[in-house]
Amino acid sequence: MIQRLGIVACALAFATGCERSNRIAVIFDETGSQAALGTPAWKGAQLALQRTNPPAWVLEQDIAWAPDDPASRSMSKDWSTSSNHGAARVFSRWQSAAVDRADSRSSTSTAAVVGERLRREGASIALGFTDSDIAAAGMRAFLSANAKDPPCAAPFVIVGATDPKLPELGHWPASTFLACFTDDAQAVAAAQYMVERWGKRVVVVIDPNYDYTRTIGGFVEKAVPAFGGTVTLSVSARSTELKQQLEAAASKGVDAVFLALEPDLVPTVLPAVRAALPGVRCMGGDGLDFTGLDTLLDGATDGVAFCAHAWFGEGASEAAHRFAQDYTAAFGEAPTGFSALGYDAAMLVKFAHARAPKVYSGGTTSGPRPPGCAATMTAELASIRGYPGVSGTISYADGPIPEKDVWIVELKQGQRTLGAVIQPDRRKAR
Repeated sequence: MIQRLGIVACALAFATGCERSNRIAVIFDETGSQAALGTPAWKGAQLALQRTNPPAWVLEQDIAWAPDDPASRSMSKDWSTSSNHGAARVFSRWQSAAVDRADSRSSTSTAAVVGERLRREGASIALGFTDSDIAAAGMRAFLSANAKDPPCAAPFVIVGATDPKLPELGHWPASTFLACFTDDAQAVAAAQYMVERWGKRVVVVIDPNYDYTRTIGGFVEKAVPAFGGTVTLSVSARSTELKQQLEAAASKGVDAVFLALEPDLVPTVLPAVRAALPGVRCMGGDGLDFTGLDTLLDGATDGVAFCAHAWFGEGASEAAHRFAQDYTAAFGEAPTGFSALGYDAAMLVKFAHARAPKVYSGGTTSGPRPPGCAATMTAELASIRGYPGVSGTISYADGPIPEKDVWIVELKQGQRTLGAVIQPDRRKAR
């Protein structure tokens, strides 16, 4: 299903073979098994897309912005080191943009269909997805829709899908950017937290049905020994003998369990782990960062921790505090880390779209200066350095994957508490 946000004519123009478009594609899983992650991400993105002025925490950073001229196609400096309040000017240009929204329905096939359709209908930049399998299908279809013209490939910002191989899976890797940290990063943070805080004997429970769960589970298995721990058992979350295997492991001693799960299996697997390993603490990746976890069964989530892309409680950044207030006021519920990622990705897309200047032919110009050149938006995204996001600082200085902190959140009596913030060394998962 595709919905139009705003009624704006699609203005396509061509100069040196590169199109310009006033349309932006937004694709999330709003229904189906991934909706617990996709819906908060869409809400965060919606909050950003509806803004008509920059958020206060962005303006207060005194953001660097290169002059608005044909020679300037990048920010060139860190956002926090110059004195040009260009963000306000960029927002004034954003008012002419239209947004096409699609529900990928937690389906790889649907993601591919809507990804290709939105690109062919004129969107010249896109954001979305919180699951790696679905992101790979949808992002690849979007990028491949213009496969015959690589210099003008439209960029895609992946919001919360965390497989570090994703940029390589698209038709044009240089046009793919992640707003989130990746599975190797959160696996290292989780392994460090478990081994240093809970003990060295770790059991890993992996759902074999998803790329995300297989990938993060494999990275955890490699990262635990890097911190002096031992993976004593690796077992399928869908095994008919899960309870017996966990009980057998208990007889040899277990200090921690890593749950490589998506939200759909947590209500089934977590109680089974609790029954077989009473009192043993459980860690999860960002797949456990969904609202329903907080109140899942009496006492089942006490001592459960997970990796999160953002933190909004005590110790959070001022940007995160203000975002949480705005989000709660808008939607009547607290945000998750995926809400913050959706917001940050949408802000980056807005800036890149509005910053993309008209394509110049032979050094001359004609007519107005509309935003939306796909190739230039790719260059704008690649030039981002030190963007002060709600989910942390985002920079593409070293490629399409930002190096970000990982927040470890623990649940105690249904309340989220901050366990740690870790700067992971992704090499420890290799």
